[in-house]
Amino acid sequence: MTHSGEHGASFLTGPVRPADVVTPDDLGAEERMLVRSLVDFAEREVAPAMDRLVARDPETTRSLFKKGAELGIFMAEVPEEMGGLDLSVLAITAMCSPPVEFGPMSQLLYGHQGIGMLPIVNFGTPEQLERYLGPCMEGDMLSAFALTEPGSGSDAMNIQARAELDDAGTHYVLNGSKQWITNAGWADLFVLFAKVDGELFTAFLVERNTPGLTVDEPEHLLGHDGSSVNALSLEDVRVPVENVLGEVGRGHKVAFCTLNMGRLKLAASSAAGARMALQVAARYAAERVQFGVPIATFGLIKRKLADMAARAYAADSVSYRTAGLVYHALEALDDGGPVTPEQRLKALAEFSAECALAKVYASEAYNHSADEAVQVFGGYGFSEEYPPAKMYRDSRISRIYEGTNEISRLYAQRTVFRKLAGRHDEAGPARRGTDTLEQPHTPKELPDSKSPSGDGAITALKRLYLDLADETATRLGAEGLKDPDNQQFMASLADIAMEVFAAESVALRVAKLEGGGDQADAEIRQALATLVLNLALERIRGEARAVLSELHQGEDLLLRLREMDALLPAPEAVVGIRNRVSDWVVERAGRLPGGID
Repeated sequence: MTHSGEHGASFLTGPVRPADVVTPDDLGAEERMLVRSLVDFAEREVAPAMDRLVARDPETTRSLFKKGAELGIFMAEVPEEMGGLDLSVLAITAMCSPPVEFGPMSQLLYGHQGIGMLPIVNFGTPEQLERYLGPCMEGDMLSAFALTEPGSGSDAMNIQARAELDDAGTHYVLNGSKQWITNAGWADLFVLFAKVDGELFTAFLVERNTPGLTVDEPEHLLGHDGSSVNALSLEDVRVPVENVLGEVGRGHKVAFCTLNMGRLKLAASSAAGARMALQVAARYAAERVQFGVPIATFGLIKRKLADMAARAYAADSVSYRTAGLVYHALEALDDGGPVTPEQRLKALAEFSAECALAKVYASEAYNHSADEAVQVFGGYGFSEEYPPAKMYRDSRISRIYEGTNEISRLYAQRTVFRKLAGRHDEAGPARRGTDTLEQPHTPKELPDSKSPSGDGAITALKRLYLDLADETATRLGAEGLKDPDNQQFMASLADIAMEVFAAESVALRVAKLEGGGDQADAEIRQALATLVLNLALERIRGEARAVLSELHQGEDLLLRLREMDALLPAPEAVVGIRNRVSDWVVERAGRLPGGID
């Protein structure tokens, strides 16, 4: 089977069929059972131990880590031939939904299962797999990912940690420091990056008990109380040459491939956080009485709850659509044999722009919803005795993890430019990228944006993006696009692409479900699609105006703004729609239609 989204960034240049996208509603019984088992574990084992976990009690933490291994969490992404479960990308995405309920165990379990283990799975030699992978899967060894340094966060390739081969040629001697290393306080093994001879970016497997490796005290963090985030010091740390992970000078491949999957997972867990914030806010709004009535009846609270619902629904839709792109790419490789790590990494790299956009959208939806939950609770939201305060603190790091949202925006837009340029080279001239899109509509010819798919509105948004991208690239040139002074152009274009991706993901999800479920669910899904589209239009208009105002002046600018306004549909009247969505959500204690809750 072929899919319209089989090439990275193609969502911007052509139509997509509803049948081709994956949604949370597509999860089967096994995936839902997996999620339920994780939620049960959180409720049964983790919640009663929360105070001890926050206090970093080592016995409690290690015991629960071992129980997580018994659930099979650490075997999930390991290929069967390595002794793992080899679960699909969709199952892994579903697994990332419960972490908000794990408290400090979320970073411990999922940091180890993801960025701690996957580099070993994907790049380990047979000897490294035999020595480290089994213990990591069984919960006898905990691995952490050590890349960031005090002077190199987003500028990851500029690390200063050095590795020098000793005279005997048997060991690399590492010196330097690392900072903000998740799970460092518990880790037995580090996937650690240093530059051989100060030049060759390389990954190493470094055991905790290696002389010269020091783990500092845990950092005092804004959120995620009880988690272990520490600095490392490296002073003449001798690492056997056989502990080079991958190839000398190819450590960037280990790092960036790990981050791509990490962004996809973070999108899914952030979407779950946005849903939880909505549930907490909706339940409180139904119970809190002011002026003799529940505050859920107030128009401004309804607006908050409805927009929270729309963003959460969109974050879910984007996360699963992106996972589906990778899933279908891997499915297409299935020739009866196992999918190799190289094939898996290639599929992730193909859709790395979508992974970055999904991460940005979902993390900002989570942060926005947590902030609004505080506001719905009012003064109680500012108290640590109530859930929103913790959600607010915990949500903030999601915009920094796995590459800051600023870096993710720049990366996504640069990747999209490369994809579009590649297709331009293959297909010949494609002015403004419109060769695969419908011909321009006049405003009256655009289909009603309230329709389940919103096809005409989405096409208009894609056309606007392609126009702006083409115009920006032409005006700035290849070197200008790299200039830090022009990052605001790149970010604006990335935001437009992201909003297109989100609005279309929801529209396609709703269209795919058309005719299924009860009528009330169908109406709310359509209402959510309209809200998401209107939120997208608001942002896109603003970002497009910012770009056009820099590229044009005077009458030329006014002409381009009029062209934009003629192309885009007018916003919908959404007060009534917000009221319906809010009432529906409150009645169902914050639950959204479909999904996995």
